[in-house]
Amino acid sequence: MTDLVAVLTDRGRVRDVVSYALREARDADDATETTVRFSIPVGRTGDAVPSATGETLAERITELVADSPYGSLDVEVATVPVGRSTADDRVRALVEAIPATATDLVLMPGFTEFTAATLADALAAAGRSGVAVERAPVDRRIVRSPVAVTSTTARLVATFGLAYAFYLSLGDPTEPFDLATGAVSAGVVTLVLGRVTFETEPSLAGVGRVLRALVFLPYLLWAVVRANLSMAAVVLSPRLPIEPSVVRIPAPEGRIARALLANSITLTPGTLTVDVTDDELVVHALTAATRDSLEEGSLSRAVDFVVHGRGEYRTTPGTARMAAETPRGDRR
Repeated sequence: MTDLVAVLTDRGRVRDVVSYALREARDADDATETTVRFSIPVGRTGDAVPSATGETLAERITELVADSPYGSLDVEVATVPVGRSTADDRVRALVEAIPATATDLVLMPGFTEFTAATLADALAAAGRSGVAVERAPVDRRIVRSPVAVTSTTARLVATFGLAYAFYLSLGDPTEPFDLATGAVSAGVVTLVLGRVTFETEPSLAGVGRVLRALVFLPYLLWAVVRANLSMAAVVLSPRLPIEPSVVRIPAPEGRIARALLANSITLTPGTLTVDVTDDELVVHALTAATRDSLEEGSLSRAVDFVVHGRGEYRTTPGTARMAAETPRGDRR
């Protein structure tokens, strides 16, 4: 017996992903008995959904399966608790929830916290290298997070603290008048913006991320200055040694990390992020030096340090080959 596991959240076309997983299982069922398992990550971090949402989503998946022409298949729908753990713990929880008989893992396009390569690496590390990982080839619906979120004590306290600290930084924290008016102002800000300040629940991990970002900022500024000087030298050179190319580099884990890396690359002269896919960033590089720097991954490691506190750069086989095979244009 072989198993097909599909990871779903509420961000995307659930019906299309369920239909795709069932069709794949039916095709495989011609040769072997196949069980389809729909896993829903439940927690308060990453792409996990709250418990109540997970239960509602599980009921919807069950209804979709019953209404489909593949209702005779052996189907399981289960939630995978990931809590408020770190990204590594969430990957581990997902891998541990995959049955030992599983041969295929299908990711919903809206589940963007981890790339297919990241989960494949985690499976291989757990001795499960035989599991094929792919994104469901269905159209991805753009799902925007709501502007307002549920007010919690942690969000309100964090909003008040940030507003109060900012107010005192502009005044005199030793002056009673500033202390009193700052508290009133921070209270008003909390009442008005308490539901829009934080997308996720504030935690100590978030504080560490902010502190690491303060270290990253001068590093990025230095990279921008250095790239400006390099581009100036290229422009002023009589030979104009440009070598345009398109490079594909591995995308980091998580929406925040991908957005930070994509924008950091674009801010650095000589490079421009053209597209962001589930597993890769497509970047236009103007010179061979900028292309080599992207493939070396120093900026990617810095972003991984900010977001995840690791400073790693995930390489994928063929990255350099794909870059080398991309037409680089003519020197002008």
